[in-house]
Amino acid sequence: MPSNSTGDSRKKRAAFFDVDYTLLAGSSMMLYARYMRQAGEYRLWDLLFGIYYLAKYKMNLLDMDKVIAKAGRRYRGMSEAHLLQVCERWFEDEVRHYLFPQGLELIEDHRKNGDQLCLLSAISIYLMLPLSRHLRIENYFCNSMKVVDGVLTGEMNWPLCYGRNKLEYARRFERDKGISLKDCYCYTDSITDLETMEGFGYPVAVNPDPLLRREAKKRGWKIVDFREPPPAKRKPRLTVKGQR
Repeated sequence: MPSNSTGDSRKKRAAFFDVDYTLLAGSSMMLYARYMRQAGEYRLWDLLFGIYYLAKYKMNLLDMDKVIAKAGRRYRGMSEAHLLQVCERWFEDEVRHYLFPQGLELIEDHRKNGDQLCLLSAISIYLMLPLSRHLRIENYFCNSMKVVDGVLTGEMNWPLCYGRNKLEYARRFERDKGISLKDCYCYTDSITDLETMEGFGYPVAVNPDPLLRREAKKRGWKIVDFREPPPAKRKPRLTVKGQR
């Protein structure tokens, strides 16, 4: 998909990738909830709440600030080292198997063209770390919690990397790297990223939700659909109860 024509071959460019439903064939929130449910750590009620929040997110009706702040409180008092360990195992057991092969190919196309790569997502830093390492992408923006003496406080670091704030994070990258977003690609699936996409020269709707698909068609933006069947369920090797 990316091209490097004679006219822009000297320009420094970057490609920004969302994660859920863009590189990942599903919601990381739901994958985590299901994983922890199978490990005996989450209740069925937690899964049902996840489904409810996901439906509201798809309809662009979710107050993400409140939802993420509430989710963060669940981890108050937990050792950060323990959560890092849990998420490393979760990534290896499950998440990496849900990466779209087409998305991985797209990343490599940009890498071969000499473009800088950046992950721009509302996922947690505790998923971002193993994911960025797996993808060999050192630049990323995501959400994180405050940590004091190695222990999670349950409070988020603000502003969240979500909605219009994503564009502000991308502009920070723009300033730091000496590039122009008008020369850069933005790959995402959600209508919640509409304002972010408007700030890029090459917005691409990947597996777009119905609202974003309609907007992308109206604006003449490129639309791509990755279609891969999800892998079989994997039983987690994780034991987490009582570990704080």
